[in-house]
Amino acid sequence: MSKRPIYIRPNNFADYLSHRQDYYLFLDIDGTLSNFTINPNDSIIPRTTLDLLQALQDHGMNIAVVTGRSLTEAKKMLSPLSLPIAATHGLEIALDSSLNQDEDLNDVNTLSIDTLELDKIKQDILRSCTVYDDFFIESKPYSVALHFRKNPVLADEAHAIMKKVLKNHPAWVLTPGKYVWEATPKGINKGTAILYLLDKIIDKASNNACAIFIGDDITDEAGFKAIQGLDKLAKGLDQPLKGLGIKVGGESTCAHYYVNDINEVTDLLRNLLSFCRKRGVSPSGPTNVNSHY
Repeated sequence: MSKRPIYIRPNNFADYLSHRQDYYLFLDIDGTLSNFTINPNDSIIPRTTLDLLQALQDHGMNIAVVTGRSLTEAKKMLSPLSLPIAATHGLEIALDSSLNQDEDLNDVNTLSIDTLELDKIKQDILRSCTVYDDFFIESKPYSVALHFRKNPVLADEAHAIMKKVLKNHPAWVLTPGKYVWEATPKGINKGTAILYLLDKIIDKASNNACAIFIGDDITDEAGFKAIQGLDKLAKGLDQPLKGLGIKVGGESTCAHYYVNDINEVTDLLRNLLSFCRKRGVSPSGPTNVNSHY
């Protein structure tokens, strides 16, 4: 059950970590690595944040991104980083984000979606929204989202439109988010996406795996549950996964911890880098980032 999480002082994040554990860091994008904007197309991840993530990778941290963005958008925002990405809430998964989708399909996982049904859903939403100027319809390869962030007063109208459109599509569900309702196939969420990624990247010989997931939205709750051992085990693990769920913002959540905003996320990541440096793990050799990190 959701409750008030415990505040983590970003500069003291290392106090929660152990040198004996192997950490796997999962990150949302919007509202976590990038500022929330009225138009999703205006959001960017600051270069300083990308450099920080690169430095963490160079010091041995396993990092993956779990986002509602499409795979194409996520790769563009994260460029030039190369890391695993679970996009569209897990509908698109690329284990190496440097790959183009048509380069190596063995490294890109996409679910089988009825594209004709999805096209019908998209067209019905478009027709239902013609009388509204403040809606933004985001058409993704495997889902469709109706944003009302430009005019939050339209929340009820957005929900009613999406609910009506999906009435005759039982294989699809409404997924709520921050000023958005999204039509997605049943059974897909950020929790299942994280467990899938863990199965691919985790060291199966280790019993000291600890996942960290940082996110800000309603859709991130499934991810918090997964890494805090509230959902099924990650494949290959002999014991329940014990992880740290960190919510960005102090709203009610199932995450055990929270920070206030994306600035504190950046501070937390800097402290995590200091932890990695002290631990002395740098399989990639010396950091190749020109930075003050």
